[in-house]
Amino acid sequence: MSQPTAGGTPSGDTPSGAVDTHEYAMWDAAYVLGSLSPAERREFESHMGTCKPCRQAVAEIGGMPALLSRLDKDDVAAIDELGRPQSAPEPPRPELLTSLLDTVTSRRRRSRALTWAVAAAAAVLLVAAAFVALRSTGSAPQSPPQASSSALVMTPVAPTTLSATITLSSHQWGTQVEMNCTYGPEPENAAEDHDEDAPDQLGMVVVGRDGSHNRLATWVALTGVTASPGGSTSMPIDQIAAVQVVSVNDGNVLLQRTL
Repeated sequence: MSQPTAGGTPSGDTPSGAVDTHEYAMWDAAYVLGSLSPAERREFESHMGTCKPCRQAVAEIGGMPALLSRLDKDDVAAIDELGRPQSAPEPPRPELLTSLLDTVTSRRRRSRALTWAVAAAAAVLLVAAAFVALRSTGSAPQSPPQASSSALVMTPVAPTTLSATITLSSHQWGTQVEMNCTYGPEPENAAEDHDEDAPDQLGMVVVGRDGSHNRLATWVALTGVTASPGGSTSMPIDQIAAVQVVSVNDGNVLLQRTL
């Protein structure tokens, strides 16, 4: 067989499908089965030196002789009968080798398709596993949604111009309390009496059902200014009996919201 031209010889970068269409397409099986002449064998080996697809094709069907060696005695005897001289010898059927080579080529193509299918499935599984791993370990565990109350209006306990609302949020670690507190203007007659007094200091106190008192925040009351103090406690929200606004100076309770 003559060496194929440059246009017909597959090279190392030839697409995998080209190995089934170029001049050496059927030589891989014949090479493995020992059907090539010495000259053809050397020619094909020289060709494989520059053709990666042909080298891969030979590697894929390299186990075919081992499979053929498993034929039993009856199969060998039947094949041997074909080679013995007969009174009327029949020439070997040329389609026998062709059929065998076609079968090998077909199996090789199916093997390639199966290999790509398995590789694609494995890639999908790897992507899915990576996605699950990212979802499960890529970030810190998040706490479940926590309940929070709407703004609750506090009730005056003593004469005061204060007004306030509170919002409580329950968390696994305890309770967060946020407050909006406004110190209204003093009556005109009271303003004269307190012109020289220092601004009132106020405190936000949480009262537990066990009688405990926990001051969460303090601030200075300024006329017409809304303060937004906040604080947290380890006490669960269902263990809080009340939230108070108290005067830091004398401890008197000015506003209270009972829960």
